[in-house]
Amino acid sequence: MEKSPTGLGQSNLDYSSITLENFPERKVWIKTFGCQMNYHDSDRMAAHLKMLNFSQTEEVEDADLVLFNTCAVRDLANNKFYSQLGELKHLKKKKGKDLIIGVGGCVAQTEGKDLVKKYKHLNFAFGPDTIDAINDMVFRTYAGDDKFSINTWDRSSDFSIETKVNHGTPQAFVNIIKGCDKYCTYCIVPYTRGRERSRRKDEIITDVKRLVEYQGIQEVMLLGQNVNSFGKENGENLSELIMGLDEINGLEILRYTTSHPYDVSDELIAVHGSAKKLSKHLHLPVQSGSDTVLQRMNREYTKEHYLGLLEKLRKSQPEIVVSSDIICGFVNETDEEHQETIDLLDRAQFDFIYSYVYSERSKTRAAKMEDFLTKEVRKSRLHEVQAHQLKIQQKLRQEMVGKTYRVLIEGSNSMKGEVKLKGRTNCNRIIHFKPMMNDHLIERNLKWHWVDVKCTSATALSCQGELLEIYGRRLH
Repeated sequence: MEKSPTGLGQSNLDYSSITLENFPERKVWIKTFGCQMNYHDSDRMAAHLKMLNFSQTEEVEDADLVLFNTCAVRDLANNKFYSQLGELKHLKKKKGKDLIIGVGGCVAQTEGKDLVKKYKHLNFAFGPDTIDAINDMVFRTYAGDDKFSINTWDRSSDFSIETKVNHGTPQAFVNIIKGCDKYCTYCIVPYTRGRERSRRKDEIITDVKRLVEYQGIQEVMLLGQNVNSFGKENGENLSELIMGLDEINGLEILRYTTSHPYDVSDELIAVHGSAKKLSKHLHLPVQSGSDTVLQRMNREYTKEHYLGLLEKLRKSQPEIVVSSDIICGFVNETDEEHQETIDLLDRAQFDFIYSYVYSERSKTRAAKMEDFLTKEVRKSRLHEVQAHQLKIQQKLRQEMVGKTYRVLIEGSNSMKGEVKLKGRTNCNRIIHFKPMMNDHLIERNLKWHWVDVKCTSATALSCQGELLEIYGRRLH
């Protein structure tokens, strides 16, 4: 078993005897909140726990081990987590020592010690840098060392991991950089995940080759709080990494997230036009269309600089679509500043946006600013931004009608009583379409096939299509 790099071994317990023979078969229920980085971390936990004879269950009542992977960035995720953690005290009372509960992620990093004190049914808490020691923590709990919190960071300069894939799909998240050096005034990430540290380019390429050759991975999402800062401390950069990954036989699509506009280089923009496997979609958070708000956020760029990046990207790759994040009602946002964001939507022509009302986070600089805005004003501005964006999306999606897209079928769902397959285009748009010959092809398990689909209609939120061709490649 891998040894913990986080100081867990300082316990008096002996972890060297952890083997499958020591542990009976058990079930783990994992609830993930937040970003794709958190889902990547949860997949790592599940992969490690297989070593202790744990299999995943979708029913919390069946679980022997419950793990929450938390997000401290958004109020909604925070509130859901606390609500579900509180509700588990009834299940813990019913199952007693047969149920172990742990909390990981960003909330555990900042509040871990308080959590284990406040919630008597919680066994342990751990921060993001201790994920690879999850087996140590579980063993420690079963051995009787209960009620502990581990929220230290691994501060070594060497960041080296092997990607764990546990979900049985041809898609994989690959972490290339962790932490953030930006210190936006509203953001808690630097306080929960630490400073930036990158993996080595050659290690990542070897990692992805292994995933493609031995685990059938066809689509990779490169992850980081700020992927555009990748490699700075090692004399490497994201554009070189992408071109290296672009040469891997069997890899079909390469995506990356999340980007910071300040670190989008001309070299990276050029790669969007030259890399054959790089997705024609980029998520580039702008947060606000007002320079004065951007300055209060410490975002390090102006609206015109951001729009200039979009112009360069679209020149380099004419088919690219761009999505973004918008924070509505940042501290002391005026009516004029809000209107500048509406104007930005018109100029940027985003394919879609993730939009939120500003929510205060302790330890951030924005939390110390005097703020006169009310919740009602923030919600009203959010609704206005969302309604305006939907009009833009309605127009943009109409341009898809009549075009053919190659998609990887991710599953099926029922729409108005009719079963339809769904897949994601290269430019990250979900398209729904009917199977051929009634349900015959669904019964043949078309999931994870590549198909050609012609878009027949589109709205601001949904695209419908017609299945044209099925490719022979199949994973399962």
